[in-house]
Amino acid sequence: MDAVADPFLTFSLPAWLADPGWWHEATRAVRLFILQHQTSGLFIVILLEEIGIPLPAPGDVAITYGGYLTTTGAIPYPLAYVAVVTGAAIGATINLTITRRYGRPFIGRFGRYVGITDEKLAQAERIFKRWGPWAIIVGRHIPGMRIVLSALAGILNVPYRVFIPCVLVSATIWAAIFLELGRLLGPRARELFGLFPAHLIPWFLLGLGVLLIGYLGYEHGFKPKAWRHPVEDRQ
Repeated sequence: MDAVADPFLTFSLPAWLADPGWWHEATRAVRLFILQHQTSGLFIVILLEEIGIPLPAPGDVAITYGGYLTTTGAIPYPLAYVAVVTGAAIGATINLTITRRYGRPFIGRFGRYVGITDEKLAQAERIFKRWGPWAIIVGRHIPGMRIVLSALAGILNVPYRVFIPCVLVSATIWAAIFLELGRLLGPRARELFGLFPAHLIPWFLLGLGVLLIGYLGYEHGFKPKAWRHPVEDRQ
């Protein structure tokens, strides 16, 4: 008698949800780059991400993997720490410099299409003034906000003498947390490169685009009329 196949073992994700081959290769390339170039590789990965260049793995994952490499002797712990902090500080400063020069013109020309207005920038500026350096130090630890905060600081002309020390303080905390996490996870830190479904980003962006179009249409007067019952219309 033939064994009945377990439906859970035969189940497979739809093709559009499955990890594509190029994604595995891209994440593997980042991991091997850090492994082969060690301290300089970790520095370059963090630097590029802070500038705003999209990478197939977040900086948090790269630092965690670097933390694991410090346990194997591939990267000395002090050098890994310095690589992360300096990469973050230099990359964020480059981001600030670029957006300081081109951010305002870009927002002035395209901001209305993405919902960024002078009023919203003024509100962000008030938040910066109210919280001061804490807006940068604490805000950079919010997922997805590190690069955005650097760009916003550039657009709002936050002085270098304020911005750079704030990034250094924030980066020292960030580096310590994820380097220690990598040391705690050990070899399992490598598995983090496969946990982020970046191949679904195009679908996510498509959804955001649809929502944005709907929002802009609603804000510019294309609002549906309130539905009324036919009986009410005849009264």
